Amino acid sequence: LEMPANVLPFGNGERITPLKPRLDNGSSEAITLQQPFKFFGRTHNQTFVNNNGHLTFTEPLSDYIPLLNSGRDIVAPLWTHLDNRRGGTISYREDTSSAVLELVTAAIDQYFPNITFAATSAFVVTWDSVPYHSGGGVATFQMVFVSNVHRSFILINYGDIAETEQMWLAGYNTLDSVHSFTVPVTSAPELSSSSNINMNGRRSFHVDGSPNLPNNFLASGDGEIINPPAEDGSSDVIFLQKPFKYFGRTYNQIFVSEQQRLPNVH
Repeated sequence: LEMPANVLPFGNGERITPLKPRLDNGSSEAITLQQPFKFFGRTHNQTFVNNNGHLTFTEPLSDYIPLLNSGRDIVAPLWTHLDNRRGGTISYREDTSSAVLELVTAAIDQYFPNITFAATSAFVVTWDSVPYHSGGGVATFQMVFVSNVHRSFILINYGDIAETEQMWLAGYNTLDSVHSFTVPVTSAPELSSSSNINMNGRRSFHVDGSPNLPNNFLASGDGEIINPPAEDGSSDVIFLQKPFKYFGRTYNQIFVSEQQRLPNVH
């Protein structure tokens, strides 16, 4: 099979899931990740590759009817009823080769230019020409967890995706469903010709839960006080534990205001 240019090389030395026998609605064993994967605030040391086009972290999942909002961390490049008993291959590997790490690092640096990032692991899962359970075509797609200790990204590469009458869904969800995303296309073949990063057939997501801030920004969010929403509003008086000197004057308090005031111009 000739693979699209966006798909990472696969096939050499990869684990095939499941090994024997091929099972409809089967899953891999628990796969220990050499580089734990941060997913919206939780750190996962293992994953399961499920035949029906999704990955879970705490237990295998045989479900073929897609339901993202189901109380679990899940990544679903193409959640539908697939049947690898009838052909195709589902394989995975955790790749730390310099060639692949350079490739995925360059991709992430291009798609997220504010974030300086160097990958230390690429966990690659490929569904190669796996038939739909109902017949009538096959799907080829690939999901890559790209990570280092601090940052985690997902790359999804779509090859040929046949039309199907089956229910299907593409996206991800978290345990509490606070972070959930469904790829906004109306037919499965559109996955191969659409993108959120201006490369047809590829999508990328920043999923460790940290903000997309430039590296020169300090981290925000944990334990911070949030200004209540208000047009032209300001905070209550904020008392500074350590007074702040400002051009000869010393201030013990401060107000954080919503808007930048421009001087009156006459």
